[in-house]
Amino acid sequence: MASTIKVDNIQNSTGQDLMVNGYPRQPGQIIEYLTSPCDGSSVTGLSGSYTWPNVTAAQTLSATSQVVTGSQISYTPPAGTSKVIYRFEYALNWVTEHAISHQRFFIDGVEVTSARMNRSGRYPEDKTSFEWPINIGGSATAATGRQASWTTPKTLSVQSRWYSASNNRNAHATTYWDGTSSVQFIMPVLTIIAIA
Repeated sequence: MASTIKVDNIQNSTGQDLMVNGYPRQPGQIIEYLTSPCDGSSVTGLSGSYTWPNVTAAQTLSATSQVVTGSQISYTPPAGTSKVIYRFEYALNWVTEHAISHQRFFIDGVEVTSARMNRSGRYPEDKTSFEWPINIGGSATAATGRQASWTTPKTLSVQSRWYSASNNRNAHATTYWDGTSSVQFIMPVLTIIAIA
């Protein structure tokens, strides 16, 4: 005769969680991996269900920082998360010969200043991956994005602008394609990873 044991949480003798909600839990282990092209899909994980951003066209950048379409998500990690890895992959093309763009990362409207980055070059067309680990626990630090705790939704996003009108570039598109000048739409990909 078969027996079934149902246990949600298991701890060792020191109180460390070994299993939470039926899932193994060890330090450094991935406990949630959410990823999708930015096509408006429903993405479900341990922490709940999310509607992914829906990006259908290239984005024109300007001299003012703006949220890069597809990069914004409101997220709450599962209980026991010590680190969230935010990853956003998107294309940048050139509009003027020497194209320069600046990228900033925000958590609930607060810039993570240590995450600033530039992309530049002559006639650059490439897919860039912006990635930043957000530590949870200890004292909150705006510069690195560290959160003292994270139990309610926080909005994560990348903002971008070009350097000047003479150094212009756009997002989610090509300048050349298939042997000719041709703007082709390239859908971005957003990924959120929660680490125990």
